[in-house]
Amino acid sequence: LFGLDADPKTACRQALRAAAMVASNVEYMNHEFASELQEPIQFGIGINGGEVIIGDIGFRAHTVFTALGDPVNVAARLQDMTKTLNCTVVVSEEVCKNAGVAPDRLTQAEISIRGRDQPMTVCTVTDPTLLASLLDEQAGPLRAEQMSAQTLV
Repeated sequence: LFGLDADPKTACRQALRAAAMVASNVEYMNHEFASELQEPIQFGIGINGGEVIIGDIGFRAHTVFTALGDPVNVAARLQDMTKTLNCTVVVSEEVCKNAGVAPDRLTQAEISIRGRDQPMTVCTVTDPTLLASLLDEQAGPLRAEQMSAQTLV
């Protein structure tokens, strides 16, 4: 969950960076454990945004913090579509726009989502590690003092 303590733009950018980090970590694990794995670890990520209900759900010591709502359901359906769209990440066009990533930098597709009347435009990503470079590209070059401050964070 992103955006609990951040504005929508920051939350969308955090989600895209997280997808890039997951990809890098899975790639590393596949490399490190190549001799022990029958097949490389594969994954799919769906990213969508919107207003949701958040909170602890459960009883007594058996609670979990979760989010409920249409944006969560759509994100799950986007994740499932990574298989049919032959990609690793499916991101709603709205998330790309909020993050400041030009949708034309990614492959776009019109898809039908079960339970929705209107088709949805999404961006598909085969190599999620590129998402971080798109975010960095959008931010522009950093000055030396910004790089130093960023390194300390």
